[in-house]
Amino acid sequence: MEGSIPFLVTDKALLIKSISPAAVELLGCKEVLGLSVQALLNLELDKVDSAIGCYKNRYFKLYKYGTTNGYSVVLQKCNTVFDEGSFLADAINSANIGLWRYNLDSKHVYLSDITKQFLGIEDDVQVTWRQLICLVHKDDRALFPLFFENHAQFGVPLQFEFRLKSAGQKRWFALKGSLAKRGALQWINGTLQDCTIEKNTVIALNDADESKQLAIEAGKIGTWRATKSGNLWRWKWDMLANTIFKLEPKDIGDLNKWVELLHPEDRPKVLAALDESLKTGIEFKQHYRSILKNGDVIYVFAQGRVGKNYKGEHCRIDGVCIDQTEIHKAQQALKELNTELETRVNDRTAELHNTLQKAERANKVKSEFLSMISHELRTPLNGIIGALDLLAHCQLTSESKDLVYTASTSANHLITILNDLLDLNKIEAGKLELETVVFELPTLVSEVVSTFAASAKEKGISLNIYEDLAQLQPLKGDENRFRQILLNILGNAIKFTNTHGVKQKHITLNAQFKQLNIYQGEVTISISDTGVGMSKETINKLFTPFTQAEKSTTRKFGGTGLGLSICGKLIDLMGGQIIVESELHKGSVFTIKAPFWLDISEREAREKTPLACYVVGQLSFDNAHLLKLVHAFYDVTLCELNSASNINAMPPAQLHLVLSSEIDSMRFWLPQLEQLPNLIVYTDASLQSQFALSFVQLAVYPNQPLTAHQLCSQLEAQQQEQLNMDDFTFDAEPLDKTVESGTCGHDILLVEDNPFNQKLIKNQLEKLGFHCDVASNGAEGFNFWHSHHYKLILTDCHMPEVDGYEMTKQIRTEEAKSEQPPVPIIAVTGAVMQGEKDMCTSIGMNDFLCKPVRLTDIKLIMERWYEHSA
Repeated sequence: MEGSIPFLVTDKALLIKSISPAAVELLGCKEVLGLSVQALLNLELDKVDSAIGCYKNRYFKLYKYGTTNGYSVVLQKCNTVFDEGSFLADAINSANIGLWRYNLDSKHVYLSDITKQFLGIEDDVQVTWRQLICLVHKDDRALFPLFFENHAQFGVPLQFEFRLKSAGQKRWFALKGSLAKRGALQWINGTLQDCTIEKNTVIALNDADESKQLAIEAGKIGTWRATKSGNLWRWKWDMLANTIFKLEPKDIGDLNKWVELLHPEDRPKVLAALDESLKTGIEFKQHYRSILKNGDVIYVFAQGRVGKNYKGEHCRIDGVCIDQTEIHKAQQALKELNTELETRVNDRTAELHNTLQKAERANKVKSEFLSMISHELRTPLNGIIGALDLLAHCQLTSESKDLVYTASTSANHLITILNDLLDLNKIEAGKLELETVVFELPTLVSEVVSTFAASAKEKGISLNIYEDLAQLQPLKGDENRFRQILLNILGNAIKFTNTHGVKQKHITLNAQFKQLNIYQGEVTISISDTGVGMSKETINKLFTPFTQAEKSTTRKFGGTGLGLSICGKLIDLMGGQIIVESELHKGSVFTIKAPFWLDISEREAREKTPLACYVVGQLSFDNAHLLKLVHAFYDVTLCELNSASNINAMPPAQLHLVLSSEIDSMRFWLPQLEQLPNLIVYTDASLQSQFALSFVQLAVYPNQPLTAHQLCSQLEAQQQEQLNMDDFTFDAEPLDKTVESGTCGHDILLVEDNPFNQKLIKNQLEKLGFHCDVASNGAEGFNFWHSHHYKLILTDCHMPEVDGYEMTKQIRTEEAKSEQPPVPIIAVTGAVMQGEKDMCTSIGMNDFLCKPVRLTDIKLIMERWYEHSA
């Protein structure tokens, strides 16, 4: 019989000790041992003998019977209550309402499944009242004892909202409950609903309303409205709008009070616009003035929109009014200020126009002065360079040719500097343009070094040149501008190293090339010296025009201080930089970095000449560098001579080079070395004199200062024994005809006022096989042309009486009248200012020859114009 009765056996604390098979079948669960009956079935059974419990949404009637060690609890299905309870449970679940019960005496808490879901508590976990309170937001915990005690003692309705964290989020819940009593027992039954969405909506609405109100108050924006009742419109506005018009609180809604304040000039249009909006529903938008009771005038902007009722009738209008008085005052002040500024700008514009005219006149005077200076400076330079040019084509010794080359290079550099000074106005205006030509870096470095080599030697300065050019390619860029930078910095290094306070006088030039990509390369040239050095303050102002290191620098060393300023601007235009490192009394290091395009045009690879290099003794530092240069330009076979060496076993070569700094070793190998053809010996500069005296039969050169270009030139000269003459002859046929033809005068006319230049250009023409007549000014030149037939005229532009420009105009006019073919007229001038060439072309000159006139320049002109003239 007992086997068919569902019952549980518990201890005194109602913890389950055993369960009958029938109870297992009824509950559908057998793992209940050790659990509390009250927790399992969500009921209170400690002070009553019977109660209704719920397990898995099924309801049971429980009867408690006392035993010796505890209780026996019989379970019975609750059919009638089960149906009502199921209906109630379904209703509560569908409404997502949580149920709870709190025993005021035992502090026991019952929570439904939905309540536990709200609180994030697992179904089989029993929580205490204290644990439940801990889940509540700390700011809301005080609500629970307050409301519960007032409800139990004074009957105050138990209804409030609180926050708690569920699944990491803050949520709002509405709690309701009521007190229930049964005899001595008291408990509170209640519900719990999630009101997070509703609460957040209310909070957002309140925030929006508060934000709107704060924005309206901050912007001093008043609101107004009107609603239609029958045929009447009832008006209302807020206190802020009332304050704008300085009305009394009792005036709110009295439209006549507002109308009385409208400015008489604005009243008709405002009222008409408002009436139109109320009738048609168009938007009301007006700027108007109001005169307040105290006499102040305010400027107001009002805007409103009309609404409709369900019938489509215009039934209301809502709008705003904004006090724009301060804005109007600011606009008026700004307008007055603009008027004042316009007046001042007009005055300054007129003043600037006058100043500009003065500046233009001054600039014109400066340009004319520079043109005159250019002409005057180029006249002697023309003689110097022209004479050197002619001298270079005479039979000279190798040493004499070197001297002529150095003098010619220096004079040409002087011309370059003169051009830079004449272009100073373009540099200052930022209009200097760079040229792009193909050039060889070794040649450029050699020309710069040769300019100062003699000066450095004379001043006792040790000049060392080191070049790393193994990967070098032909470059494209402004060769002249880059040369000018190097000349200026190397010249400064020599100038500031040549002082009595400097004991060790050394200048070192390092040249390196690095290929950046297939189109570009970077040249880095570092020039270091042991000169006077500079402080940091001096370095900061180093590239300022007309500024030198110290006030006494100009007096002590000379110069204008313009050079480095031009260098700084030029290197900026090139996209490079000049880095200066210096310390006072310890020398300076100038590092010039400049990018250049690579000449990627197809060229035949230059075949390297075979060269046999003999190392006698230990290689010195400078000879080791020289060996690197030789490897870069020649097909080198190296032989380090020792006791086992055999010079005769070396492969044949066109050139033979010896590197040595040991005289005794050289004496040992001399009998074999002097048998080699085209032999040249390089040694350290300090030993060059001893070597030259000891081995007079050999060509001995110092290895410093020595550039790569000089090295190649010396090797080639040693091979040829003497330099070849440049060929400046034309094709024989037209030249011979020209020379033989003239019996009554010549067919070339030179118009030049300077006797020295007359003689020089005449000699240059004769060097090319031509002869010319000479006129001293434009008037004489015109008469010569009128009475003779010339195939070419060379004329200076600036001459006394009649200049070359005027003479050209006269000749072209006469040619046009008589329909003669125009004779080629070539301008020969020292003025190289901007626009000079355009001016020559505009008046009828055919070409432009700039002083100093070189033999090659005249040759090109003759090829271009003499042979093809009528």
